[in-house]
Amino acid sequence: MSSVNSVNSVNSVNNSKNNSTKGKKDKYFQSLVNFGSIILIAIIVYLIYKYFIVNNNKLRLEGFVNSTTIPNITNPNTNTNKKPNTSISTNTIYEKSIKKVYGINTRLVCSMLPNIFNSSNVCKINNETFVPYNFPVHIIKLLDGSILAVFNDGRLYQKNNMVSTIWSGPITNSMPQDIVPMRMVTLSKDLVTLLGVGFDNILYIKSPDTNGKLDLTVPWKQVPNNSSIIYVLFDNQTNFLLSIDIKGKLFTKNSNDITSSNQELITKIDRPILRLYYDLNGYMLVIDNNFDLYQFSDLNWKTTLINTSRGANNSKLQDLLYDNDGKMYGLVFNNNGFMVQIMKQQSIFYLSDFFELDMNITSENNANFVMSDQDIIKSKIGSIYDFLAIADDNDANDDDPNFAYQKQTIENQKKLRDFCSNRNIVSGSNNYDNYDLLSSVDKNNDKIADLKNIVNNLLAYEPDSENIKLNNPIIL
Repeated sequence: MSSVNSVNSVNSVNNSKNNSTKGKKDKYFQSLVNFGSIILIAIIVYLIYKYFIVNNNKLRLEGFVNSTTIPNITNPNTNTNKKPNTSISTNTIYEKSIKKVYGINTRLVCSMLPNIFNSSNVCKINNETFVPYNFPVHIIKLLDGSILAVFNDGRLYQKNNMVSTIWSGPITNSMPQDIVPMRMVTLSKDLVTLLGVGFDNILYIKSPDTNGKLDLTVPWKQVPNNSSIIYVLFDNQTNFLLSIDIKGKLFTKNSNDITSSNQELITKIDRPILRLYYDLNGYMLVIDNNFDLYQFSDLNWKTTLINTSRGANNSKLQDLLYDNDGKMYGLVFNNNGFMVQIMKQQSIFYLSDFFELDMNITSENNANFVMSDQDIIKSKIGSIYDFLAIADDNDANDDDPNFAYQKQTIENQKKLRDFCSNRNIVSGSNNYDNYDLLSSVDKNNDKIADLKNIVNNLLAYEPDSENIKLNNPIIL
Protein backbone atom coordinates (compact mmCIF):
# COMPACT_ATOMS: atom_id res chain seq x y z
CA MET A 1 0.00 0.00 0.00
CA SER A 2 2.88 2.28 0.86
CA SER A 3 4.52 1.58 -2.47
CA VAL A 4 1.30 2.45 -4.30
CA ASN A 5 1.06 5.75 -2.50
CA SER A 6 4.66 6.47 -3.38
CA VAL A 7 3.97 5.82 -7.02
CA ASN A 8 0.92 8.09 -6.92
CA SER A 9 2.95 10.82 -5.27
CA VAL A 10 5.59 10.57 -7.93
CA ASN A 11 2.98 10.69 -10.68
CA SER A 12 1.35 13.69 -9.03
CA VAL A 13 4.67 15.49 -8.86
CA ASN A 14 5.43 14.66 -12.50
CA ASN A 15 1.97 15.86 -13.63
CA SER A 16 2.45 19.05 -11.69
CA LYS A 17 5.80 19.62 -13.34
CA ASN A 18 4.34 18.85 -16.78
CA ASN A 19 1.43 21.22 -16.20
CA SER A 20 3.81 23.90 -15.01
CA THR A 21 6.04 23.43 -18.06
CA LYS A 22 3.02 23.42 -20.39
CA GLY A 23 1.70 26.58 -18.74
CA LYS A 24 5.01 28.33 -19.22
CA LYS A 25 5.06 27.28 -22.88
CA ASP A 26 1.47 28.57 -23.36
CA LYS A 27 2.34 31.88 -21.74
CA TYR A 28 5.48 32.17 -23.88
CA PHE A 29 3.53 31.35 -27.05
CA GLN A 30 0.78 33.80 -26.11
CA SER A 31 3.37 36.53 -25.50
CA LEU A 32 4.94 35.76 -28.88
CA VAL A 33 1.53 36.00 -30.59
CA ASN A 34 0.78 39.29 -28.86
CA PHE A 35 4.16 40.70 -29.83
CA GLY A 36 3.67 39.55 -33.44
CA SER A 37 0.25 41.18 -33.54
CA ILE A 38 1.69 44.45 -32.31
CA ILE A 39 4.41 44.31 -34.99
CA LEU A 40 1.82 43.51 -37.70
CA ILE A 41 -0.43 46.38 -36.64
CA ALA A 42 2.55 48.74 -36.59
CA ILE A 43 3.49 47.66 -40.13
CA ILE A 44 -0.09 48.20 -41.36
CA VAL A 45 -0.23 51.65 -39.76
CA TYR A 46 3.12 52.54 -41.31
CA LEU A 47 2.00 51.43 -44.78
CA ILE A 48 -1.24 53.38 -44.50
CA TYR A 49 0.68 56.45 -43.38
CA LYS A 50 3.29 56.10 -46.11
CA TYR A 51 1.09 55.32 -49.09
CA PHE A 52 -2.18 57.09 -48.27
CA ILE A 53 -1.20 60.08 -46.16
CA VAL A 54 2.40 61.17 -46.72
CA ASN A 55 2.79 60.18 -50.35
CA ASN A 56 0.15 62.32 -52.02
CA ASN A 57 1.03 60.81 -55.42
CA LYS A 58 -0.84 57.65 -54.40
CA LEU A 59 -4.10 59.38 -53.59
CA ARG A 60 -5.62 59.43 -57.09
CA LEU A 61 -9.01 58.96 -58.58
CA GLU A 62 -7.32 57.36 -61.58
CA GLY A 63 -4.60 54.72 -61.37
CA PHE A 64 -0.88 55.35 -61.73
CA VAL A 65 1.87 53.08 -62.96
CA ASN A 66 5.64 53.20 -62.92
CA SER A 67 6.73 55.93 -65.25
CA THR A 68 8.91 53.63 -67.34
CA THR A 69 5.85 52.26 -69.16
CA ILE A 70 5.65 55.35 -71.36
CA PRO A 71 8.68 56.58 -73.32
CA ASN A 72 10.55 59.72 -72.23
CA ILE A 73 9.22 59.57 -68.67
CA THR A 74 11.31 58.88 -65.59
CA ASN A 75 10.72 59.21 -61.90
CA PRO A 76 10.58 62.83 -60.73
CA ASN A 77 13.36 64.57 -58.87
CA THR A 78 12.23 65.28 -55.35
CA ASN A 79 14.08 67.91 -53.41
CA THR A 80 12.43 68.69 -50.12
CA ASN A 81 15.02 71.38 -49.37
CA LYS A 82 13.85 73.68 -52.16
CA LYS A 83 12.13 76.85 -51.05
CA PRO A 84 8.72 77.89 -52.41
CA ASN A 85 8.74 80.35 -55.29
CA THR A 86 7.63 83.68 -53.87
CA SER A 87 7.03 85.07 -57.37
CA ILE A 88 4.01 82.81 -57.93
CA SER A 89 0.92 84.92 -58.63
CA THR A 90 -2.29 84.49 -56.65
CA ASN A 91 -4.32 87.38 -58.02
CA THR A 92 -4.90 86.83 -61.75
CA ILE A 93 -8.29 86.68 -63.43
CA TYR A 94 -8.17 82.88 -63.01
CA GLU A 95 -7.76 82.97 -59.22
CA LYS A 96 -10.36 85.72 -58.97
CA SER A 97 -12.79 83.68 -61.08
CA ILE A 98 -12.29 80.52 -59.01
CA LYS A 99 -12.89 82.43 -55.78
CA LYS A 100 -15.87 84.31 -57.23
CA VAL A 101 -17.67 81.22 -58.56
CA TYR A 102 -16.56 78.66 -55.93
CA GLY A 103 -15.39 80.80 -53.02
CA ILE A 104 -17.86 79.16 -50.67
CA ASN A 105 -16.31 75.76 -51.49
CA THR A 106 -12.92 76.45 -49.97
CA ARG A 107 -11.79 72.84 -50.30
CA LEU A 108 -12.39 72.94 -54.08
CA VAL A 109 -10.57 76.28 -54.37
CA CYS A 110 -7.62 74.88 -52.45
CA SER A 111 -7.53 71.76 -54.64
CA MET A 112 -7.49 73.84 -57.84
CA LEU A 113 -4.65 76.17 -56.90
CA PRO A 114 -1.21 74.57 -56.40
CA ASN A 115 0.20 77.91 -55.28
CA ILE A 116 -1.88 77.47 -52.13
CA PHE A 117 -1.08 73.87 -51.14
CA ASN A 118 2.13 73.14 -53.08
CA SER A 119 4.50 73.82 -50.18
CA SER A 120 2.79 71.43 -47.76
CA ASN A 121 0.69 69.18 -50.07
CA VAL A 122 -2.32 69.65 -47.81
CA CYS A 123 -5.28 71.99 -47.47
CA LYS A 124 -6.11 73.26 -44.01
CA ILE A 125 -9.68 74.50 -43.64
CA ASN A 126 -11.11 75.48 -40.26
CA ASN A 127 -8.17 73.74 -38.57
CA GLU A 128 -9.03 70.50 -40.41
CA THR A 129 -6.38 69.11 -42.76
CA PHE A 130 -7.24 67.60 -46.16
CA VAL A 131 -5.00 65.97 -48.74
CA PRO A 132 -6.21 67.27 -52.16
CA TYR A 133 -7.07 64.73 -54.82
CA ASN A 134 -4.74 64.84 -57.81
CA PHE A 135 -6.50 65.35 -61.12
CA PRO A 136 -5.88 66.95 -64.55
CA VAL A 137 -6.70 70.63 -65.00
CA HIS A 138 -5.42 71.02 -68.57
CA ILE A 139 -5.07 68.36 -71.29
CA ILE A 140 -3.66 68.15 -74.82
CA LYS A 141 -3.22 65.39 -77.35
CA LEU A 142 0.22 64.61 -78.72
CA LEU A 143 1.06 63.47 -82.23
CA ASP A 144 1.51 59.86 -81.08
CA GLY A 145 -2.07 59.86 -79.78
CA SER A 146 -1.14 59.99 -76.09
CA ILE A 147 -2.57 62.52 -73.66
CA LEU A 148 -0.40 65.02 -71.79
CA ALA A 149 -1.89 66.79 -68.79
CA VAL A 150 -1.10 69.42 -66.22
CA PHE A 151 -2.42 68.22 -62.87
CA ASN A 152 -3.60 70.39 -60.02
CA ASP A 153 -0.21 69.94 -58.36
CA GLY A 154 1.29 71.88 -61.27
CA ARG A 155 3.19 68.88 -62.67
CA LEU A 156 2.98 67.00 -65.97
CA TYR A 157 1.50 63.52 -66.38
CA GLN A 158 0.81 61.32 -69.39
CA LYS A 159 -1.40 58.40 -70.39
CA ASN A 160 -1.84 56.38 -73.57
CA ASN A 161 -5.30 57.69 -74.52
CA MET A 162 -8.36 59.36 -73.03
CA VAL A 163 -10.16 56.08 -72.33
CA SER A 164 -7.27 54.77 -70.24
CA THR A 165 -7.44 55.39 -66.49
CA ILE A 166 -3.73 54.82 -65.88
CA TRP A 167 -1.59 57.96 -65.69
CA SER A 168 2.20 57.97 -65.58
CA GLY A 169 4.24 60.63 -63.88
CA PRO A 170 5.00 63.18 -62.70
CA ILE A 171 7.39 63.66 -65.61
CA THR A 172 10.96 64.72 -64.93
CA ASN A 173 11.38 68.52 -65.07
CA SER A 174 7.64 69.03 -64.96
CA MET A 175 8.07 72.44 -63.37
CA PRO A 176 10.54 75.25 -64.16
CA GLN A 177 13.36 75.12 -61.59
CA ASP A 178 11.24 72.40 -59.97
CA ILE A 179 9.39 75.10 -58.01
CA VAL A 180 6.99 76.83 -60.45
CA PRO A 181 3.73 74.87 -60.89
CA MET A 182 2.33 74.96 -64.42
CA ARG A 183 -1.02 76.43 -65.44
CA MET A 184 -1.24 74.87 -68.90
CA VAL A 185 0.78 73.28 -71.71
CA THR A 186 0.41 73.29 -75.46
CA LEU A 187 2.33 72.39 -78.58
CA SER A 188 3.98 74.82 -80.91
CA LYS A 189 3.04 74.84 -84.61
CA ASP A 190 5.72 72.22 -85.39
CA LEU A 191 4.13 69.74 -82.92
CA VAL A 192 7.56 68.84 -81.48
CA THR A 193 8.09 71.92 -79.29
CA LEU A 194 6.27 72.15 -75.96
CA LEU A 195 5.06 75.48 -74.58
CA GLY A 196 3.73 76.08 -71.10
CA VAL A 197 2.61 78.86 -68.81
CA GLY A 198 3.53 78.70 -65.14
CA PHE A 199 1.80 80.11 -62.08
CA ASP A 200 4.36 82.89 -62.23
CA ASN A 201 2.49 83.90 -65.44
CA ILE A 202 5.56 83.41 -67.64
CA LEU A 203 5.77 81.43 -70.89
CA TYR A 204 8.27 78.54 -70.96
CA ILE A 205 9.51 76.26 -73.72
CA LYS A 206 10.86 72.69 -74.06
CA SER A 207 12.79 72.40 -77.32
CA PRO A 208 12.93 69.18 -79.41
CA ASP A 209 15.79 66.72 -78.96
CA THR A 210 18.74 66.40 -81.34
CA ASN A 211 16.65 64.19 -83.63
CA GLY A 212 13.90 66.78 -83.88
CA LYS A 213 11.52 64.78 -81.67
CA LEU A 214 9.34 65.98 -78.81
CA ASP A 215 11.24 65.71 -75.52
CA LEU A 216 9.08 66.07 -72.41
CA THR A 217 11.92 65.66 -69.94
CA VAL A 218 14.28 68.51 -70.87
CA PRO A 219 14.24 71.51 -68.49
CA TRP A 220 11.89 74.38 -69.19
CA LYS A 221 13.43 77.61 -70.52
CA GLN A 222 11.83 81.03 -70.21
CA VAL A 223 10.60 82.70 -73.43
CA PRO A 224 11.42 86.44 -73.45
CA ASN A 225 8.65 89.05 -73.75
CA ASN A 226 5.95 86.70 -72.51
CA SER A 227 5.02 87.59 -68.95
CA SER A 228 1.77 88.44 -67.14
CA ILE A 229 -0.13 85.80 -69.14
CA ILE A 230 -2.22 82.77 -68.19
CA TYR A 231 -2.96 81.04 -71.52
CA VAL A 232 -1.63 80.77 -75.08
CA LEU A 233 -2.70 79.37 -78.46
CA PHE A 234 -2.05 80.18 -82.11
CA ASP A 235 -4.21 82.18 -84.52
CA ASN A 236 -5.27 79.83 -87.33
CA GLN A 237 -5.37 82.73 -89.81
CA THR A 238 -2.13 84.60 -89.08
CA ASN A 239 -0.32 81.71 -87.33
CA PHE A 240 0.81 84.25 -84.70
CA LEU A 241 0.85 83.45 -81.00
CA LEU A 242 -2.18 84.66 -79.04
CA SER A 243 -2.14 85.04 -75.28
CA ILE A 244 -4.64 85.78 -72.54
CA ASP A 245 -3.18 88.07 -69.90
CA ILE A 246 -3.70 88.10 -66.13
CA LYS A 247 -6.73 90.40 -66.54
CA GLY A 248 -8.48 88.17 -69.08
CA LYS A 249 -7.60 90.37 -72.07
CA LEU A 250 -6.37 89.06 -75.41
CA PHE A 251 -2.96 89.87 -76.91
CA THR A 252 -1.21 88.89 -80.14
CA LYS A 253 2.24 88.80 -81.68
CA ASN A 254 2.78 90.73 -84.91
CA SER A 255 5.08 88.10 -86.40
CA ASN A 256 5.89 84.41 -86.15
CA ASP A 257 8.60 85.23 -83.62
CA ILE A 258 7.22 84.18 -80.23
CA THR A 259 9.89 86.27 -78.47
CA SER A 260 8.56 89.50 -80.03
CA SER A 261 6.45 91.98 -78.07
CA ASN A 262 2.76 91.46 -77.37
CA GLN A 263 0.11 93.84 -78.61
CA GLU A 264 -3.46 93.96 -77.34
CA LEU A 265 -5.87 92.46 -79.86
CA ILE A 266 -8.92 94.67 -80.41
CA THR A 267 -12.04 92.52 -80.51
CA LYS A 268 -15.70 92.74 -79.51
CA ILE A 269 -15.22 90.44 -76.52
CA ASP A 270 -17.24 92.02 -73.73
CA ARG A 271 -15.89 90.16 -70.69
CA PRO A 272 -12.69 88.67 -69.24
CA ILE A 273 -11.88 85.26 -70.72
CA LEU A 274 -9.90 82.23 -69.54
CA ARG A 275 -9.68 79.86 -72.53
CA LEU A 276 -10.04 79.84 -76.34
CA TYR A 277 -10.49 76.86 -78.67
CA TYR A 278 -11.40 76.24 -82.30
CA ASP A 279 -14.36 73.93 -82.84
CA LEU A 280 -14.42 71.22 -85.49
CA ASN A 281 -15.86 73.69 -88.05
CA GLY A 282 -13.34 76.44 -87.35
CA TYR A 283 -15.56 78.62 -85.13
CA MET A 284 -13.99 79.96 -81.96
CA LEU A 285 -15.17 78.70 -78.57
CA VAL A 286 -14.50 80.63 -75.38
CA ILE A 287 -14.62 79.92 -71.64
CA ASP A 288 -15.29 83.14 -69.79
CA ASN A 289 -14.55 84.18 -66.22
CA ASN A 290 -17.62 82.30 -64.97
CA PHE A 291 -16.29 79.06 -66.51
CA ASP A 292 -19.15 79.18 -69.03
CA LEU A 293 -18.63 77.89 -72.58
CA TYR A 294 -19.85 80.06 -75.49
CA GLN A 295 -19.29 80.23 -79.24
CA PHE A 296 -18.53 83.30 -81.34
CA SER A 297 -21.19 84.28 -83.87
CA ASP A 298 -18.97 84.25 -86.95
CA LEU A 299 -15.95 82.47 -88.37
CA ASN A 300 -14.19 85.82 -88.24
CA TRP A 301 -14.44 85.88 -84.46
CA LYS A 302 -12.27 88.96 -84.00
CA THR A 303 -14.96 91.26 -85.39
CA THR A 304 -18.07 89.65 -83.90
CA LEU A 305 -19.64 89.30 -80.49
CA ILE A 306 -19.84 86.18 -78.37
CA ASN A 307 -23.12 84.47 -79.20
CA THR A 308 -25.00 84.72 -75.90
CA SER A 309 -28.46 84.33 -77.46
CA ARG A 310 -28.04 80.55 -77.50
CA GLY A 311 -26.83 80.56 -73.90
CA ALA A 312 -23.85 78.72 -72.42
CA ASN A 313 -23.21 75.04 -71.95
CA ASN A 314 -24.90 73.68 -68.85
CA SER A 315 -21.60 72.60 -67.30
CA LYS A 316 -18.95 74.75 -65.68
CA LEU A 317 -15.77 73.90 -67.58
CA GLN A 318 -12.08 74.10 -66.79
CA ASP A 319 -10.81 72.76 -70.12
CA LEU A 320 -11.84 70.99 -73.36
CA LEU A 321 -10.41 68.48 -75.84
CA TYR A 322 -12.08 66.97 -78.91
CA ASP A 323 -12.32 63.24 -79.53
CA ASN A 324 -12.12 61.52 -82.93
CA ASP A 325 -15.91 61.22 -83.06
CA GLY A 326 -16.30 65.01 -83.00
CA LYS A 327 -17.60 65.12 -79.42
CA MET A 328 -15.72 66.96 -76.72
CA TYR A 329 -14.16 65.79 -73.50
CA GLY A 330 -14.59 68.33 -70.74
CA LEU A 331 -12.87 68.88 -67.43
CA VAL A 332 -16.08 69.61 -65.57
CA PHE A 333 -16.25 71.10 -62.09
CA ASN A 334 -17.53 68.61 -59.52
CA ASN A 335 -18.46 70.64 -56.44
CA ASN A 336 -19.15 67.69 -54.17
CA GLY A 337 -15.95 65.91 -55.21
CA PHE A 338 -13.80 69.05 -54.72
CA MET A 339 -12.26 68.56 -58.16
CA VAL A 340 -12.76 68.72 -61.92
CA GLN A 341 -13.79 65.47 -63.55
CA ILE A 342 -13.22 64.16 -67.08
CA MET A 343 -16.59 63.87 -68.83
CA LYS A 344 -17.71 63.58 -72.45
CA GLN A 345 -20.54 64.80 -74.64
CA GLN A 346 -23.00 62.41 -76.25
CA SER A 347 -23.78 64.76 -79.15
CA ILE A 348 -21.65 66.80 -81.56
CA PHE A 349 -22.57 70.32 -80.48
CA TYR A 350 -20.84 72.72 -78.12
CA LEU A 351 -24.02 73.11 -76.03
CA SER A 352 -24.46 69.36 -75.67
CA ASP A 353 -24.36 68.12 -72.08
CA PHE A 354 -21.34 66.36 -70.62
CA PHE A 355 -21.74 62.92 -69.03
CA GLU A 356 -19.48 60.70 -66.97
CA LEU A 357 -17.17 58.52 -69.05
CA ASP A 358 -18.86 55.33 -67.84
CA MET A 359 -21.99 56.42 -69.68
CA ASN A 360 -20.03 56.89 -72.92
CA ILE A 361 -17.81 53.83 -72.76
CA THR A 362 -20.32 51.48 -74.41
CA SER A 363 -20.46 53.61 -77.54
CA GLU A 364 -16.68 54.05 -77.92
CA ASN A 365 -16.21 51.05 -80.19
CA ASN A 366 -18.98 52.20 -82.52
CA ALA A 367 -17.93 55.85 -82.66
CA ASN A 368 -17.95 57.53 -86.05
CA PHE A 369 -14.64 58.96 -87.21
CA VAL A 370 -15.07 62.70 -87.65
CA MET A 371 -11.70 64.21 -86.68
CA SER A 372 -8.15 62.96 -87.13
CA ASP A 373 -5.60 63.34 -84.32
CA GLN A 374 -4.14 66.28 -86.23
CA ASP A 375 -7.60 67.90 -86.33
CA ILE A 376 -7.90 67.48 -82.57
CA ILE A 377 -4.47 68.97 -81.95
CA LYS A 378 -5.17 71.86 -84.30
CA SER A 379 -8.48 72.68 -82.59
CA LYS A 380 -6.64 72.87 -79.28
CA ILE A 381 -3.45 74.73 -80.21
CA GLY A 382 -4.86 76.77 -83.14
CA SER A 383 -2.34 76.13 -85.92
CA ILE A 384 -0.10 73.30 -87.15
CA TYR A 385 1.33 75.37 -89.99
CA ASP A 386 5.01 74.59 -89.33
CA PHE A 387 4.32 70.86 -89.05
CA LEU A 388 2.56 70.86 -92.44
CA ALA A 389 5.27 73.00 -94.02
CA ILE A 390 7.97 70.57 -92.88
CA ALA A 391 5.88 67.60 -93.93
CA ASP A 392 5.24 69.19 -97.33
CA ASP A 393 8.99 69.15 -98.03
CA ASN A 394 9.15 65.47 -97.19
CA ASP A 395 8.36 63.27 -100.21
CA ALA A 396 7.43 60.45 -97.85
CA ASN A 397 4.26 62.35 -96.96
CA ASP A 398 2.91 62.37 -100.52
CA ASP A 399 0.98 59.17 -99.84
CA ASP A 400 -0.02 60.07 -96.27
CA PRO A 401 -3.83 60.48 -96.22
CA ASN A 402 -3.73 62.49 -92.97
CA PHE A 403 -1.30 64.97 -94.47
CA ALA A 404 -3.33 65.28 -97.68
CA TYR A 405 -6.49 65.74 -95.64
CA GLN A 406 -4.97 68.53 -93.55
CA LYS A 407 -3.74 70.38 -96.63
CA GLN A 408 -7.15 70.12 -98.27
CA THR A 409 -8.86 71.28 -95.06
CA ILE A 410 -6.66 74.38 -94.86
CA GLU A 411 -7.36 75.22 -98.52
CA ASN A 412 -11.10 74.76 -98.01
CA GLN A 413 -11.11 76.95 -94.90
CA LYS A 414 -9.29 79.68 -96.80
CA LYS A 415 -11.89 79.50 -99.58
CA LEU A 416 -14.68 79.69 -97.00
CA ARG A 417 -13.12 82.73 -95.30
CA ASP A 418 -12.74 84.44 -98.67
CA PHE A 419 -16.36 83.65 -99.48
CA CYS A 420 -17.58 85.04 -96.14
CA SER A 421 -15.44 88.15 -96.58
CA ASN A 422 -16.89 88.78 -100.03
CA ARG A 423 -20.44 88.49 -98.71
CA ASN A 424 -19.67 90.94 -95.92
CA ILE A 425 -18.38 93.63 -98.30
CA VAL A 426 -21.94 94.74 -99.11
CA SER A 427 -23.80 94.63 -95.84
CA GLY A 428 -21.18 93.94 -93.22
CA SER A 429 -23.87 92.26 -91.13
CA ASN A 430 -23.93 88.71 -92.39
CA ASN A 431 -22.92 86.30 -89.65
CA TYR A 432 -23.20 82.73 -88.50
CA ASP A 433 -26.89 83.11 -87.69
CA ASN A 434 -27.58 84.39 -91.23
CA TYR A 435 -26.16 81.18 -92.66
CA ASP A 436 -28.28 79.16 -90.27
CA LEU A 437 -31.31 81.07 -91.51
CA LEU A 438 -30.43 80.57 -95.17
CA SER A 439 -29.93 76.88 -94.58
CA SER A 440 -33.25 76.65 -92.76
CA VAL A 441 -35.06 78.47 -95.58
CA ASP A 442 -33.60 76.09 -98.16
CA LYS A 443 -34.68 73.08 -96.14
CA ASN A 444 -38.20 74.48 -95.69
CA ASN A 445 -38.47 75.19 -99.43
CA ASP A 446 -37.55 71.58 -100.12
CA LYS A 447 -40.19 70.39 -97.68
CA ILE A 448 -42.83 72.64 -99.26
CA ALA A 449 -41.95 71.32 -102.73
CA ASP A 450 -42.28 67.73 -101.47
CA LEU A 451 -45.67 68.50 -99.93
CA LYS A 452 -46.90 70.08 -103.17
CA ASN A 453 -45.90 66.97 -105.08
CA ILE A 454 -47.76 64.77 -102.61
CA VAL A 455 -50.91 66.94 -102.83
CA ASN A 456 -50.80 66.96 -106.63
CA ASN A 457 -50.43 63.19 -106.72
CA LEU A 458 -53.47 62.84 -104.46
CA LEU A 459 -55.48 65.27 -106.55
CA ALA A 460 -54.90 63.11 -109.60
CA TYR A 461 -57.57 60.78 -108.19
CA GLU A 462 -59.96 63.61 -107.21
CA PRO A 463 -62.81 64.27 -109.70
CA ASP A 464 -63.09 67.90 -108.63
CA SER A 465 -59.32 68.52 -108.68
CA GLU A 466 -59.49 71.47 -111.08
CA ASN A 467 -61.83 73.47 -108.85
CA ILE A 468 -59.69 72.68 -105.80
CA LYS A 469 -56.59 73.98 -107.59
CA LEU A 470 -58.39 77.16 -108.69
CA ASN A 471 -59.55 77.87 -105.14
CA ASN A 472 -56.11 77.00 -103.64
CA PRO A 473 -53.46 78.29 -106.03
CA ILE A 474 -50.75 77.86 -103.36
CA ILE A 475 -50.62 74.12 -104.10
CA LEU A 476 -49.69 74.71 -107.74
